[in-house]
Parts: sequence; C-alpha cells; structure tokens
Amino acid sequence: MADSPTCSVEKMDKNKLFATPLTFLNLALSNEFKDADIAIFGIPYDCGRDPIRFGSRQGPNAIRHASILTGELIKDASPSPFDTKRVIDAGNVQLSLENIEQAFVQIEDAVTTIVNENCLPFAIGGDGAISLPQMRALHKKHGEIAIVHIDAHTDAWPIDSNTPFTNANQFTHAMTEGLIDQSAALHIGTRGPINANTAIKHARDMGYEVIPIEQYFEMGVDKVVQYIHQLVADKPVFICYDMDFFDPAMVPGVATPTPGGALPSEGIVLMRGLKGLNIVGMDINTTTPLHDPAGVSANLAATLIAEGLGVLS
Repeated sequence: MADSPTCSVEKMDKNKLFATPLTFLNLALSNEFKDADIAIFGIPYDCGRDPIRFGSRQGPNAIRHASILTGELIKDASPSPFDTKRVIDAGNVQLSLENIEQAFVQIEDAVTTIVNENCLPFAIGGDGAISLPQMRALHKKHGEIAIVHIDAHTDAWPIDSNTPFTNANQFTHAMTEGLIDQSAALHIGTRGPINANTAIKHARDMGYEVIPIEQYFEMGVDKVVQYIHQLVADKPVFICYDMDFFDPAMVPGVATPTPGGALPSEGIVLMRGLKGLNIVGMDINTTTPLHDPAGVSANLAATLIAEGLGVLS
C-alpha cells in the first residue's frame, strides 16, 4: 500500500493566528486620531424612547460586515478616497444604555476627542437621537454649524417634559441650544402621516428650511444639490443621513419605515453632490438589522459611507 501523501505545513507566526475585530472596509482599528484625517466609529444606541422598532444599536456592526462586499468594489475606484485621506475605524463608543443623558455625554466626549485632534468624525448609528451629542461636540469646536438633514422626518417635534430626549426631537434641542446656524439649516425628504403638517410647521417656525419629499421629486436631485450648496456655502456643516429617507419597499431595515421615499440610486447621487461643502462631521443612522433579513439596507448604508469618504477626499 502506497504511503499517504504528506503536505508541508508552515508554522504560523502567533501574531497572525487571531483576526482583529471586524472594521469598516477592513480599515486599521485605531484611536490615534492625530494620525488620521477621518475616523469612522460606531454608536450602538437605540434608546431614543420614541422608535417604532428597536434594533438600530446593531447597525454599526451589520454595516461593517456589509462593507466587506463594498470593499471589493471600492478597490477599483479612481481616484480612491484613500489616495488622499488617512482613514481609521475607531470601534464603537462605549455607552450606558440605561441612562440616555449619560449616553449622550459619552457620545459627545467621543466626538470631542476626535475633533480636538483635527480629525473628522464619521459616525455609524444607532438611532437618530445620536445626532444631538455629535452636534454639541461640533459646536464646541466650530461654533454654530450648518445642517443638512436627509430624513423622512424632521426630528424637530416639540419637547415633551415627560420624555425630553427622543429620536424625534434632537433637532429641536439643537436649535434651542444655539448649536445651529439658523440661516443654513435644511431638512430634506420629509413625508408621511408621522410627519404631518404640524411637525413641518414647527420645524419651519424654528428657522429650518424643509424640502418635503414631493418637492424633492419635483425639483430633482440636481436642483436639490444646487440649493444645498447655495444655502450652506462655505459654512461648517454637519451631514445627518437617516436611512429611512429611502422607500422601505427597497430599504426595509430602518427604525421608522415610511412609504413614498427615495430610490437608492437617488440617494447615492445626493451623497455625491455634497462634495465641495465644508463638512465637519457626518453620520449614517437608523439601519436596523432585525428588519433587514437580506442585508440590503446595511449594504446600502455601507455604500453611502464609502461614497461619503469619496465626498470628503
């Protein structure tokens, strides 16, 4: 009987035996913000007290997983955002989920740490409430900031003393706290029975410009982009991109699905159109994996983040 063939197995270096934690696009996991231009980081938070569906705390890791496919596609990008920018993944903010106010302090401290090293924060949510502590940190660095909020809802409802902090009133807090430049504050894509005329009126009364989805469709993406640049000009601007901007028939894995939204292709063009703005912070929020069985919502979110990196490069 012939001897069984043997194969030569090289003993692996012990440093190669264990994989590092999953990061966005397999970026370096690092908190050395002084050595980076852009820091992607997760905010696994969904305790805004007013969601229709929980689960967006799982969004950051689901989007990182989806970015494995996105990474294969971005390798062919020319120019690549990594040609001009040093990008890291800082991991997830450690949060006290049982205490909203404490969690907000932790998020604000994390963003402050990033911006104090002259690094741009790019957050992966998490529900929409995460935008408020980010805006507080950005205001400390830049003063009043412009806002481009892409969302099916204004998130600018009146504040209820019984539930003062929700994922429906963060932009009310931001305006009343003096964080926002009232001359350059824009909501895009509002619609649906949840966002009735009362909510739109309240946002406008505070000084926000509002482009409801019907007006967005009538104008078209190119004219909306032109208006954004006209309104914001060279002011420091925070971009808040809520995934429920998209129609839930195509992007179901969101916290507050509202029919009648935009197509994924339109949302990608809209993101690309933000290039040239003086962006000082950005987030992609409300991806909810529990309601995204095929992973299409996480995949689109990962694609938008990759496109966002291109915008920032």
